[in-house]
Amino acid sequence: MNRSAPYGSADSYREFRHPLAALVLAVVTAGALDAFAFLRYGAFVANQSGNAIFLGMGPVGGHRTWPVSAASIVAFATTAGLVNLLRRRTRPTAAPLVDIAATEAAMIVWAVLNLVLAYGRDGTAARVLLAAAGAVAMGSLTTVATRTAGVATPITYQSDTTTKTGERAARWLFGPTADRGRARRGTLLGLLALVSYSVGGAVGTLAQHRPRWVPLWGTLALAVLILLLRRHRRPGPASGPG
Repeated sequence: MNRSAPYGSADSYREFRHPLAALVLAVVTAGALDAFAFLRYGAFVANQSGNAIFLGMGPVGGHRTWPVSAASIVAFATTAGLVNLLRRRTRPTAAPLVDIAATEAAMIVWAVLNLVLAYGRDGTAARVLLAAAGAVAMGSLTTVATRTAGVATPITYQSDTTTKTGERAARWLFGPTADRGRARRGTLLGLLALVSYSVGGAVGTLAQHRPRWVPLWGTLALAVLILLLRRHRRPGPASGPG
């Protein structure tokens, strides 16, 4: 990966030994934490399109917890920008590890705050802080891998995935023969991401029975990504003639 490559160049096939497993794990975790945050805090920590709607609904009386959504948007955007800048300034082989480490640190902070602040049940101020903490973690996670085999596969939001999947499916079925292979791969990857996010939503909903520990479970799940990273060995010294 070129150090000056664009934001979308973090490809799971380049950075993980089992790229599809890494993609599914990250997307399911993001979906679970997003569902948990929405049900407990009244705002998303990953799906910022939903938060933007809440931000408009709130001042006219349609969504009382709109300040929570505002905090999430600001925290997510700020963190995604900063972590992306950090990736660009890190050696390509070390960038994914640094990215995951930043995500894990943010997840741990969120898990502790969720425990201390009783998962936001004490009022709006606590929810604002918790949503911001969760959005920091998700903003970092969204930069871990934005593509899979050269196909855009966002981790923390699926609006673009839905659009692209429809476009690729049309090209697969009705497009030029030469383009159908790539279109088929993109369609299947898009469907995989959408199903994974939905599964995560179900997991996050069921996890409401143990609301204190949900971010901690997410922290542990994302730690597995470190185990899936590719190993980049330093070349040994060249041997001289025997």
